[in-house]
This record gives sequence, structure tokens and C-alpha cells, in this order.
Amino acid sequence: MIGFIAASVVLVALALALSSCGSEEAGESRNAEVQVGTVMPVSGDLSAFGPSAQRAIDLAFELVNEAGGVNGGQISAIHRDSGTNEQIGTDSASGLVNVDGVNILIAAHSSGVTIAIAESVTIPAGVLHLSVGSSSKAITALADNDMVFRTRVNDFVKSQALSSLAEALGYKRVSTTYINNAYGASLNESFVENFERTGGEVTAAVAHELGQASYIAELRDAAKDEPEVLVTIAYPDSGQTLLREAAESGIYDEFMFVDVTKNQTMFDAIGGNHFEGDFGVSPGNPQSTAVEDFRRIYEERTGGDPNQQLIAEAFDGAIVIALAIEKAGSDDPVAVRDALRPVSNPPGEIVGPGDIARALDLVREGKEINYVGAAGDIDFDENGDVVSGMRVWKIEDNQIVDTDIYAFPGDDIDLSSVR
Repeated sequence: MIGFIAASVVLVALALALSSCGSEEAGESRNAEVQVGTVMPVSGDLSAFGPSAQRAIDLAFELVNEAGGVNGGQISAIHRDSGTNEQIGTDSASGLVNVDGVNILIAAHSSGVTIAIAESVTIPAGVLHLSVGSSSKAITALADNDMVFRTRVNDFVKSQALSSLAEALGYKRVSTTYINNAYGASLNESFVENFERTGGEVTAAVAHELGQASYIAELRDAAKDEPEVLVTIAYPDSGQTLLREAAESGIYDEFMFVDVTKNQTMFDAIGGNHFEGDFGVSPGNPQSTAVEDFRRIYEERTGGDPNQQLIAEAFDGAIVIALAIEKAGSDDPVAVRDALRPVSNPPGEIVGPGDIARALDLVREGKEINYVGAAGDIDFDENGDVVSGMRVWKIEDNQIVDTDIYAFPGDDIDLSSVR
């Protein structure tokens, strides 16, 4: 009998020890560091935008960690280069998923790279994928099982504003040149559709490849029927060559620009005097507490320019991912996917870039929140897309100058205050 009791005591003690060990492992899992992969263009034609987006993501996670992290652990990013190239980007994404073991990926800027990563890596692996810079309509149509999201407004919204700008400037006959990839083709197609629906004429739409030594042939093709203006859908590196030739050859006198050509370094290299008084559009929203808080925090913490392209979308994307991880209780990709809309869409208490600690506390308390970001309302629709405003900018005294003119889908643009 004594032996039986002794054995029972040993078994109970062993069970308690195993239970304790299991609890510790569960606690360690909940408190473990979460790593999110990023694939950004540090090299290639969009390299002007990658490093600043990485800084914005790091800043977002820094603020989250200062507020206690996610699920009791720290969150950080593993950054890889896309090279603004589908193969390089896919290889980087594959390494992050299959070697580093990330469950969540922020990628990429180029729409073609984003689509390649989604189709080859994240969708097959069931990894949650959020893009902060890609706007092609083709991303909306991906068969992704609701696992691909983005904080960058899609091309149909951008094209509406671009068409409205052309109308406001009085242009009736325009030509376009566009990058021959998913982004360029999508934005060009949407712009032509919008502009011609309102009575305008697109005399030519000419594709161009990245990295050419010269674009004179494409520019002459686009100018054959004497359009009034060239709508330039070009990346900064190739755009520098293309726009220099367009201006110096005298083929064009007037230009219109889009978001990725909003790059001061490019205009400095060409000479902004060639484009004095020309206009463009890029995503942007009127001043708000969220916008002001982000710009203040970004400038104070990084010393960088808070008006740089795509940093607001990168910051917002990282924040909503962190909030969703906290709400999900893990970084399981499906659980985080299911938590994304509840932390970023109405209803719920409105929180923004200046309220990260409070936002996390509310989530921990089981309360509903609605994150309103530096890039606007981050309200994901059924396709994982968002709608944002567009801001008019112009070249003035060789510098890119943001105006206080904003357009939302369906809005007309009034330029009387800046002409």
C-alpha cells in the first residue's frame, strides 16, 4: 500500500511538472518576439522609396515596443531588397518565408514585384501579405483567399484624379507614356478610360521599358498626333532619362505627372526649370490630427522628411499589422488576417499615429478600435483595398510644391487658387 501511495505521489508530481513545463512553453510562445518580413526596393528603379519605407516600418514597431509590444513580446522587421525586380523580389520573399519563417510579409512597391511574390510565395504558403506601395488593379483580382491587402490606393482612384486634373488644366488631347509593367499598364488603362469617358482624347499611349539608354523613339511615337501635353507614368531612374530627352529635344512643352514621378532628386538632376508650372497628383489627405502626429513623430524620431512618398502607407501598414497581432493573440497568418479589419475599420474608438499605446491598451481590454492613419482611413474593403484622397502638386521655382488641393473619387479639381 505504501508503495502504491509513493508511486501515486511520484506520478502526480510528474504530471504537475509537465503541466508547469507546458505552461511555461505557452507563456514563452505568447511572449516570443514576432518578426515581420519586408521586401522593399533598396536598389533598382524605385530605390528612392525603399529605405525611407523601411525606416517608417521600423519606427512603427519601435512605438509598439515602447507600448509593451505585442502579446507581451517585441515585434521587429527583417528587411530584404526587391531590386525593383520580380525575380530578386521573389527570391527575397522566399527566403523570408522559407528560411526565416515569417508568417507576415510587407511587400512590395512595384506592382509587378508584388504580384510575383503573391503568386509564387505568399499565396501558396498561406502567408499574410500586405503591400504599402503597389496600386495595380490586377492585385484586386488576385485569387488570394483574402490574404493580400494594401495600404496604397489603387490605380482606378488615382486615374480619376489625374483625369480631373487634365480637365481642370483645359487639356482636350493628351498622350501618355507608361512603364511596361503591371503598375504602368494599370494606371494608363484607367486614365485613358476616365479621360475619354469625359470627352477627352488620348492621341497615343506608348509603353516604355525600364533602364533604356534612350527614349526618343517612344517620345516621338507619343507626339505624332500633336497632343497638348505628355502624361508621364515613369519610375524615377528611367524617368530621369525620359524626361530629360523630352524636355531638351523640345518634343514637348507641357507635362503632367503621377505619384512615382514625384521625386525631387530626379527633377534636380534634369533641371526643374524645364517643368515650371507643370502639375501632378499623388495620394494625400488634408491636414488632420493623424497626419500631423505622424509627420511630427517621423521627423523627431528619424530626422527624415515626413512628406516622402510611401512612408505614411508603410507606417500605417506596420501599425495595423501590430494591432491585429495583438488582437489575434498570435502571429498566425489567418488569425491576423481575421483581425485586420476589426482594428482598422469602423466601428470603434478612433485612434491614430499619436495614440499607439492607447490603441494597444484598448485592444488588450477587448474594446473595438478604428485606426485612422497618416495615409487616411485604413478601411479595408472585401478585396483588401483602401480608398484615399489625392493631392495636387506642381513644379515651382525648380521645386516640388504640394498644394492644398485634394480630390476624392468623383471630385472635380479647382486650380484657381494656384494658377
